[in-house]
Amino acid sequence: MSEFRKNAEVVKASLSKRRRLGGETGSALVEMALSAALIFALFFGIIEFGFALYAFQYVDEATRGLTRYAIVNGSSCTAMPDCGFTDSGATLQAYARTNYTYPGLDLTKVTVTNTWYSPVLNTDGTSKSWSACASGTGCNKPGYLIKVTVSYPYLLSIPFWHQTTLNVSSTSSMVISQ
Repeated sequence: MSEFRKNAEVVKASLSKRRRLGGETGSALVEMALSAALIFALFFGIIEFGFALYAFQYVDEATRGLTRYAIVNGSSCTAMPDCGFTDSGATLQAYARTNYTYPGLDLTKVTVTNTWYSPVLNTDGTSKSWSACASGTGCNKPGYLIKVTVSYPYLLSIPFWHQTTLNVSSTSSMVISQ
């Protein structure tokens, strides 16, 4: 038998043995599927966290804007709409839903709470601390403080991960100027 024929039979035998053992045919496809699932989950997770930051930006901007709205429309306010503003948050919530609209956010889920504080004065007339007072009882005077908290429940949905609700909130407080 010639040397060439002998080598051909050895190669043929090793090929058939490799086929019987399964070889590595298709392993790249499985590796690609596993790694692609991980990469896509990471990619969409980054996008979801970007949307969560977007929701936080909305909440933060609305909180600061609503606080400014409340301090400017206090009891000394004149010649402006909504002067003498005092309420438990319904006006602020309606104002937030109409004036702070961000696309992609469900504004019916926005919660606005406000707390009014009166100054506790030292003997020399300077403010040393704050005492909570009921809204609608004259707490909207200049020198009093309002604290506004806006919160939004953001549904964080990452592929291959359980859905989680992030309660995004921000608080702002200012002394009433008018």
